[in-house]
Amino acid sequence: MDRRGRDRGRYRHQSRRGRQAARRCRLRGGLRACRLDHARSRRRRTDDGRHADAEHGRGGRAGGAGAVNFRPLLVLITLALLAGCSAIVERQTQRLADDLETAIRQYEDPATIADALPAYLLLLEARLQSNPDDAGLLLTTARLTGTYATLFGNGEASTRRLTRRALAHARSGACLRAQPLCGLDEITFERLDARIGKLESDDLPAAYLLATTWVGWIDSHSDDYGALADLPRAQALLEWVVETAPGHDDGAAWLYLAVLHSQRPPAAGGRPDLARQYFERARRVSEGNNLIVDVMLADHYARLLFDRELFVSTLEGVVDSEVDAPEYRLVNAVARQRARELLAQTERIFD
Repeated sequence: MDRRGRDRGRYRHQSRRGRQAARRCRLRGGLRACRLDHARSRRRRTDDGRHADAEHGRGGRAGGAGAVNFRPLLVLITLALLAGCSAIVERQTQRLADDLETAIRQYEDPATIADALPAYLLLLEARLQSNPDDAGLLLTTARLTGTYATLFGNGEASTRRLTRRALAHARSGACLRAQPLCGLDEITFERLDARIGKLESDDLPAAYLLATTWVGWIDSHSDDYGALADLPRAQALLEWVVETAPGHDDGAAWLYLAVLHSQRPPAAGGRPDLARQYFERARRVSEGNNLIVDVMLADHYARLLFDRELFVSTLEGVVDSEVDAPEYRLVNAVARQRARELLAQTERIFD
């Protein structure tokens, strides 16, 4: 059978309009080039010749068992769009949090940040109500809450509440990010060492945040022997951090370790010599841009050794410093303010 005969056989059941439409398709180069004015809807649409039968009652394609039900597909598309919108909101929240942290670091007026940050913390807490298992949101909220507690805690009771909340969020977020970080406060030291040994480099940000918020909580509960008993656990995490990435967070992990080793005098088993080494390491890694290192050295190390000369000279160096690194503007403003406060208390501290 020649081509003309095959075509007659293929389209013999179509209406005249269907045959004409199919012929136009062939002549114009196929389906993409074929357009048909629908007599009822007055719409332009793509046609492959079969729509003519759908228009004609004898074609048997309009409605009935042969009709296609698009409702399940529409439901799936709607759900996918909703999930996509949720993901966009989460990405925007995380991006805003990251931008806010950068802005906070670079802002030179502590009073403005102290007034503004609580509102944003409440916004993050509200997001957590709907997304309690969002690890990134938990860790961001923990980090900013801990920062606020450390820099602007309004009294002992307020600082304790804030550090407790920060630690709770850090524990939840870290556990969601890395299974070895789950329940570190509930296991023996032997199991703790084994867990830390299972950590990978990708787990470092979560481990570091957990350790630092843990130290912040311990520091605000320094009169609680139960809290002090957790010091070796937080210290073990920090030691893993500096072994894995010595320069992480511009060496701030060294500063935390230095403060931890400044908590006990030599007679009580403390290692102030090691603390001094860690303070110096933190200063080197930050290239001297982080003035809070010197404030901590004076407030913890010099006071531990009852070294008045070191205390005064270090704090005066902070007050007179002209360091203006953008990423340390807020921290350094707080450091200078704290240095002045400590200098004013010199007589009382060393009397």
